[in-house]
Amino acid sequence: MKAAIGRDRLSRLPVVVLFNPSFAAVFLHRVAAHLYHTRLRRLGIAIWCWNVTRTSCHINLDSQIGPGLFLPHPAAVVIGSGVRIGANVTIYQSVTLGRVEASPIYPTVEDGAVLYTNAVLIGPITVGAGATIGAAAVVLKDVPPGGVVVGNPGRIIRIAPPADALSAQEAARP
Repeated sequence: MKAAIGRDRLSRLPVVVLFNPSFAAVFLHRVAAHLYHTRLRRLGIAIWCWNVTRTSCHINLDSQIGPGLFLPHPAAVVIGSGVRIGANVTIYQSVTLGRVEASPIYPTVEDGAVLYTNAVLIGPITVGAGATIGAAAVVLKDVPPGGVVVGNPGRIIRIAPPADALSAQEAARP
């Protein structure tokens, strides 16, 4: 909820719950995934099907998603069954996270990463914490923490220093 309404705007909660497709896609997925892994498996599948139809966002029930996932525009997002997503990740529309036929391993996206429109992440790769994947990038190799990837095939154009290194540099300034 905090990802969809902002950190301090609880007064907007009723509007978000009723009308925000971003919140609905993630919330209904979490409800469906919980039910899917209990005795109410069929109810979970029914909610999942309704969610996919309603939001055009396909998140597999076996994917592992951390808190704070934000889908500003959830249309055409596809997240495969073995994908692991950390906390506070932002995924824009038409992003695909899947596997290659030769490997059963899906991508892992670590905390705070941002995946922009039409990005494709395929295979046994890890996107590091705080990394940014540019629009229409096709990522087939690991991305280091703080890395910025663009292009097809994806190439790293910059690696941001860790946040604690930045604060140490600022503290050292006169």
